[in-house]
Amino acid sequence: MVFIEDYYELLLLIHLFATFVLVGSMTHNLLCVAKYLRGKFGREKLERRYLTVSFWAYVIVYVLGALIYPAYRIYIRHDYFDPKMPWATGLFEVKEHWGAVALALFFMCYLLRRRFRPSEEKEKLFLYVPLCFLLNLIVWYKIVVGCYLTVLKGSW
Repeated sequence: MVFIEDYYELLLLIHLFATFVLVGSMTHNLLCVAKYLRGKFGREKLERRYLTVSFWAYVIVYVLGALIYPAYRIYIRHDYFDPKMPWATGLFEVKEHWGAVALALFFMCYLLRRRFRPSEEKEKLFLYVPLCFLLNLIVWYKIVVGCYLTVLKGSW
């Protein structure tokens, strides 16, 4: 018996729904941030709200992923990926390393955005805008790789 094994399917489903929220809020945040590059700051409150939702959705996705990991490690990685597709294990590990980097970047981005107003402190945009682009890139990468690995072995 693995830690909270009876709840893995439920946790995986919540993980999926939280990922939907994450990708939606991240993408909308990026659309608002891209307008900052053109000097359009009309949606600052909405952009900040998207970032807040993205931050907490990422934390939830990360924690749920950590809770699901023991079952993945035993039932998917050990029994399926390692003997048949070791490259898939490597792909998963790269995805998870980028996920840890993104967690640190999310904290930085969230704390930065709480303390400044883009329309008034434009000098801070040189850090904030690339950070938002990078976070979107990492999150989308993680989603694509996660979906691909799920297609390779879709259930426990």
